[in-house]
Amino acid sequence: MQLKSYKHIVILFSFTLATVAAYLLFLRSPYFDQFSNWAQHNFVLFFVILVVIKIAGIVWPPINGGLLTLGSIPVIGWWQAYLADSVGSIIGSTYAYYIAKRWGLSFMRKIFDEETITQVQKVKIKQGKEFEAVFLARLFGGSIVEVVCYGAGLLNVRFSRYLPASILSHAVIGVPFYLFAGDIIAGRNFIINGTFAVILVLLFMFARHRYVEITS
Repeated sequence: MQLKSYKHIVILFSFTLATVAAYLLFLRSPYFDQFSNWAQHNFVLFFVILVVIKIAGIVWPPINGGLLTLGSIPVIGWWQAYLADSVGSIIGSTYAYYIAKRWGLSFMRKIFDEETITQVQKVKIKQGKEFEAVFLARLFGGSIVEVVCYGAGLLNVRFSRYLPASILSHAVIGVPFYLFAGDIIAGRNFIINGTFAVILVLLFMFARHRYVEITS
């Protein structure tokens, strides 16, 4: 994800680091058990809060909703945390798609820099390959998932192809990532996770030109 200026990038990066640092300190504080008990006794409210934050993170990328849902794993478990992330991602992706269709470049320029806008405009999805193109873009998008969501609306990708591809790609990445999140964060199972990442990258390099063209 590229934001509108380097200042915004620095702010986003600093906010993310500060959030991670604060979270690690919080895990080791005596207040964590109290918060965990509150969240478990108020699960529905806590779950809704996570979903709303995730939606906001898709619609307005400087908000890192995924970081907070990931951080909720020690509190509510990986499956519930993934479900909150998934529900928020689906709703947020839908909002972003229709925002781009309704307001187009005028809204996107408030979030992304001109280079990103130009690259999106150059993309041409091959006819009949919308599902595959969105699936691969979401699967390997990483931090530019929001660009894919807005770009799909701007490029008039059919929603009937866009939404299923978004849901499937989120599950393919999200389920194993949340399942092994503890090991990933702690640096365990490096060989397994590293091999999985290499396979995904090689698959993307092989398949991406079959579904997407970049026009000059």
